[in-house]
Formats: sequence, C-alpha cells, structure tokens
Amino acid sequence: MKQFYKRVVAVCAAGTLFLSGCTPLTQGQTTGDEQAVQQPAQTGAQDAPQSKATFGLAYYANEKVNPVLSVSRINRILCEALYEGLFVLDGSFTPQPMLCESYSGDGVNWMFTLKQGVKFWSGNALRASDVVYSYQTAMKNSASPYYNRLQQVQSVSASDDRTVHIKLKSPNTSLLRLLDVPVFRQGTEGDVFADGTGPYQPQSDGSIRWLVPFASWREGALTVFPKIDLISTTRADAVVTSFETGDISMTRADRISATPATFKGAAEVYQTRTTDLHYLGVNYGRAPYHIGAVRQAISYALDRDRLCSTQLQSFADPAVLPVNPQPAANDKLSYSLTQNDDKALALLAATGIKDTNGDGVLEAPTENATRSPLQPVILVNAENTFKIAVVQQIISDLQQIGIRATMESVPFDEYQNRIRKGEYDLYYGETILTADFDLRPLIAQGGALNLSGYASAVTDSLLTQERAATGDSLQAAQTALYSHLLIAMPIIPIAFTRGQVITRSALIKGYAPAPFDMFYGIKDWKVG
Repeated sequence: MKQFYKRVVAVCAAGTLFLSGCTPLTQGQTTGDEQAVQQPAQTGAQDAPQSKATFGLAYYANEKVNPVLSVSRINRILCEALYEGLFVLDGSFTPQPMLCESYSGDGVNWMFTLKQGVKFWSGNALRASDVVYSYQTAMKNSASPYYNRLQQVQSVSASDDRTVHIKLKSPNTSLLRLLDVPVFRQGTEGDVFADGTGPYQPQSDGSIRWLVPFASWREGALTVFPKIDLISTTRADAVVTSFETGDISMTRADRISATPATFKGAAEVYQTRTTDLHYLGVNYGRAPYHIGAVRQAISYALDRDRLCSTQLQSFADPAVLPVNPQPAANDKLSYSLTQNDDKALALLAATGIKDTNGDGVLEAPTENATRSPLQPVILVNAENTFKIAVVQQIISDLQQIGIRATMESVPFDEYQNRIRKGEYDLYYGETILTADFDLRPLIAQGGALNLSGYASAVTDSLLTQERAATGDSLQAAQTALYSHLLIAMPIIPIAFTRGQVITRSALIKGYAPAPFDMFYGIKDWKVG
C-alpha cells in the first residue's frame, strides 16, 4: 500500500475499522440521522439459508491471534468475538463499561477499577497487570492497530490487582472513547490464540479450530450458536467466495471503496457509523480560498443530502462539522446541513466576489485591481469512482451559483505529490479519525494531516480547551469550538461514510452491531 495512505491511516485510524472494499449487490435503505444501525437490507437472490445453527467466521491461520498484535484484516474481525476492552463503543461512539467497573480522572491522570470475578478462558483471574501489559505491548509495537491512539499515554501502571492508572502527556477528557483496546493475559502473546475474556473461546482437535461459548464469561455462558466454525482463509478476497458458499456467515465490508467487490446470495446488510471523514481540503496559499467567507460559501453551496443518498449510495451521513454524529443545533450552536445558495452568494458578495459582466461567472478582485473568474480546480484520486462522482456533483452545485469549478482526476501517486507541493485549489480528502474525534492532526498548526497550510492560534487554543474541559464546561468548550469551525471552515466537511456488516439471511434476530464490535449486545441475540 502506498506510503501516503499508510501515513493517513497510521495517524488517524481507530484501529478496528476495516476497509475491505466489499459491497452487497443492493444497498440498504437509509435511516434518520440519529439511527446508528439500519434495519437489514436483503441482497441477492433468495437462496435457501443454511441450517440456523450453522455459523462460520474467517480465520487466517498463518498469524497468531492476538488482539493488539494481529494485523491481518481477517483476524482483526475474528478478535471481536474473542477479546474485550475496558470499554466498548456503542452506535454513537459513547463508551459503555465492559471490563471496567468504575473510573475517575481529571483529563491527565486517570484511575480505572476492574470488575470483580472476570476470568480468562484459562481460568486465570483478570488482573490490572494484564491490562497494563496489553497496553504496553501495543505501545511498543508500531504495527499494532492501537499503537498511534496510545501515543498520548505517558505511563500506564497497576497499583493492585484491580486498579489501573493511566497518565497522559496532555489532557483528554474523551479518553474513554479510546479505551476499547482489547485485553489479553500477560505472557500468552506466543500462543496460537492469546488468552482472552470474550464470550467465545477457541477449541482445536489439532487440525481443525472452532469457537465455543466461554462457560465462565462475565455475563453468563451464551446459548446462541453453540459452535462457530473457523474457516481457514488465506486471502481477504477469498472471504467473498466463502460467504457465497455459506461457509462464512458474517463479515465486515466497506461500501465506499476504490475496488469494490460483490456478494452474491441471500444476505442482510447492517450499517454502522464510522469515523471515516470525507472533506474538501483548501489551498491556503491561493486566493481567494484563504478567506473564511469563501470557504463558508462553498460549504453552503453543497447539497450534502444528495451527495450522500446518490453518489455515496446511502452509505454516508451528511456532515458540516468533523464529528459524528453531528451535534444538535441550538440557540448557542446554530448551523444547518441544508444547501443554501442565497447564503453562499451573500457571503461571496461581502468579499467582493460577484458577477459584474453578466456572463454567469463570479469574479474575484485581484491585487492589481482587476477581476478574475472564480474557477477552482478540484483534485481527486482517479482510482476511486465514488469520489469522482461526488466531485462531479460538487462541480454542478458550485456552477449553480456561478463558480466554474473543474475536476482534475489523477493517479494516487500524483495526487499525493500534488497535495504535498500545494499544486491545487481544492482537493477531495478522506481520513479516518480516532473515536474521540481528535482534530489536531487535521487542522492544528503542524498537524501530521494538515496538508493545506492552515494555521490559526484561535483554532489551536479552542482545540486544546475542548480536550481539557470537564463537566458542564465540556459542552461550552465544544460549542465554542464548533461555532468557530463553522466560521473558519479550515476544511469543508462533506460526510462520514457508513460501515457495514454483512450476514447470511435470517441468521440473527435482534442484531445491532456497533462501529467497532460485530458482536455488540450478543447476549440479546436469538437465532434467526
């Protein structure tokens, strides 16, 4: 994979989001903004379902299964059935206690008390030292999916068997959103399956492996799916074939992909929110895009609802702020996701950008007192047809108000080089934010993903205040930050894409996967 994309994912990836590029034959129906999970949409022919007791998951046998060290997408998905963290994130990225009983913290210094009586599959009791060891293992291994999110941890330690202490390098009152890091028993990283506490545990007869419910699971042994077959799979693209044959019953698949695959047969699609942000980056070295009102105007001109429902095929949620879900608008935080051409034209007119000769094209004043047509070029990666389609619609939206935008579609290597060199007006960007929606890498001065040259002391200060705020002051700090971003518009958010889980038709009743946990709420499952 190309280095630029690695850098984007390494800095911002939440760690358990899988970009597989697999898609069903037909899309699911859209839901309201507050609904994290869609009702399942059936796809493909209505083939006769497998036995309702049959359940299979893909397994990559050439890699030891460890929740913080496994890097294959196949085993990363498998780990969701096997391991647990201090917290799990629900459909709206709200942390729910899992192995943690209680906690306290001031933003920098945190203390967590583990639940009593939690056991590993081996029968060993969960200890705070196991949590510390799991975190330290991830922090020491740059290939770990959790490596970057833990780089703000200065130290992690245990004061007794049930108490974990975490000290951060800088305040983060949203730390809990990052602590779904799965835990394994200290010293078992060399095992074929590191020892875990999850609802299922691995079994083997020496040549075949499968999963069975963990009899001593903290919420009681499961009765649903008494056996999960592990289907040896050596390539990610083979998951599609195994799903079609009925061997694999469930997998994750990214809908909006440069190389989408197709699932055939009877299946159901469940959508989840993601932290995968699509946006327009702006070249601050080129006039008039360095003017905040111009960026606001471009934002107002976008028909995000249509972009999400059409070009992004109902697998995205409109976003004007770079957080998901979008915060509720109120008297202190006023904004709208709706396209508003009149507002866009008024903002542009206030900066002197008007159509003065009646040709339908807006002109911007220049330094030498002349006027120049407003004709931005939008740079986009040629390999992703979804993004090209979005940019084409954005061009149509902008042309409606007299901005004669054009698109330049180039190969990925050239795309990344052009952005680095500042050879663009606007570019179509995508980044995977961490679940605490830390925007500093993207818009703070010197941020690793701040590729546009944006620099604002006010923005940096508000970002710092928002991460340090607690209690009632947190909402005030978030409102101040979001209100500022709506005016400054350092990037122009478009949408957050949706993830999806594909299951065999009529497999599970009461299924509602979370963004990073396919097995969320498993104790409430019923065989379909």
